[in-house]
Amino acid sequence: MSLNKATNLEKTALILCVSLSIVAFWFPDLLTQKLQPIVNQLLAALGSPFFILVNILLLTVIVIAISPIGRRKMGGEQAIIEFKLFGWLSMLFAAGMGSGLIFWGIAEPALHTISSPLKADLYANPQSSGLALTLVNWGAHAWALYAVFGLVLGGLSTKSGKAGDISAPVISICRGMLSERWLNKLRFIIKLVAIFAIFFGVVGTIANSTLLLRKGLEIKLNVGSALFSGFIIIGLIVILYTLSAKFGLKKGIQALSKLNVYIAFTLIIWLLMFVPIQPIIDTAVGGTWDYIQLITNGTWHFANQLNDPEWANGWTYNYYFWWLAWGPFVGVFLAKISQGRPVWQYILGVVLVPTLVTIVWFSVFSGSAIAWDSVHQSGILEAIKTDYTQGLFVFFEQLGWQGAVLVWASLLLLLIFVATSADSAILVIRQLSGANETKTWSLYGWSFALGLCAYVLLVQNNESLNRSIAIIGALPFLLIFLLQLLGFVKEFISEDAKDV
Repeated sequence: MSLNKATNLEKTALILCVSLSIVAFWFPDLLTQKLQPIVNQLLAALGSPFFILVNILLLTVIVIAISPIGRRKMGGEQAIIEFKLFGWLSMLFAAGMGSGLIFWGIAEPALHTISSPLKADLYANPQSSGLALTLVNWGAHAWALYAVFGLVLGGLSTKSGKAGDISAPVISICRGMLSERWLNKLRFIIKLVAIFAIFFGVVGTIANSTLLLRKGLEIKLNVGSALFSGFIIIGLIVILYTLSAKFGLKKGIQALSKLNVYIAFTLIIWLLMFVPIQPIIDTAVGGTWDYIQLITNGTWHFANQLNDPEWANGWTYNYYFWWLAWGPFVGVFLAKISQGRPVWQYILGVVLVPTLVTIVWFSVFSGSAIAWDSVHQSGILEAIKTDYTQGLFVFFEQLGWQGAVLVWASLLLLLIFVATSADSAILVIRQLSGANETKTWSLYGWSFALGLCAYVLLVQNNESLNRSIAIIGALPFLLIFLLQLLGFVKEFISEDAKDV
């Protein structure tokens, strides 16, 4: 892409994102009364077929990992590993969904335990099934989707995804059918839609995370003005991810990602010192067993597992379009940091390791909180029913000064997780738009735009709206993703045929 075209793409995308944020700020009813119902209708129509596709992709990456293809190198045989194992795993986990684990670590399994969406005759223990359903939303399926993006955008086929070119697989399908002029227009549209998907996907995460951070300040410091405290929090997040992006991949993003991992494991160990271990083990074992039952059988006919099939539209299917929205930037990011690694190691690192960490995380936090509430009748579950963001604080308040340490550590971890997702997104957005890395105006422009749109959502104080906004770019991107898969398969088969 020429410099002028790249500049036009970035300016167009940035102006549209900022303009939409301003319009939403002045006319908030457009979000809640117009946009959200449209998103819900699209989820009802597209959610189940897309979820089946993700099931197929999970099976596919497993087959690739154990097949001879798994011995190939990401990026080609000449590619060299740039990052050590710990730094690599830290970056992929922090970029992928780390902040969501803090937000939902206690709340989501507890909600599904209080009122299980799964049929009781299929999953008798509500706590185990609650964890299993949470893992369906956050586990192997989601990470397999990310893994596929990374393979398509720079793994197995050098032509279809060289250097993380998000439009290349689609252009491969259309070449010969369209003139070069129209192919250039198509490249522009693909990258523009991808930038929208990334932007609003990350905005939804920042807004959601700010709800929890704001609740923490309200409870711990008695901060009265919700909008003012939200403004301060988003301001801190913007400063943090802007500085991280400015320092670059190794000195900024990798350093913050490693810090995240250190804090996260310290948090788990600290909590385990003050709560009974047996309920956590029981939750982990029972939840994992129900999870295996779900992913091997239940997710293929998911509606039949639920008391109300419509429930999936607002939860599971919404999550998967959220992961799709993050897919372009996480995929490009994974392709960038995974060069030189064997494909089998890449798949294990991207799919299995985060899934195991997710099982441990939700088991420890939800298992200990639910068990504590059952024994002490401390109102944790009731607080979560009233407000998702209260559960973590109500639980940790039961643990005295140790709980206060856990609260502040959780808020710090959440703050840094959000920053590591946002800085990775800005890195990829600038790469997709062909931005000149020496020009800082685009870095500051995208940083400001993300913060502005997140604050617009914060004013609405509506978690379900945040989830709807997070996927508005993913819905049109679904068609591009399908074409990417076709283009990737075409190029992969073509390259293999030439090597024979």
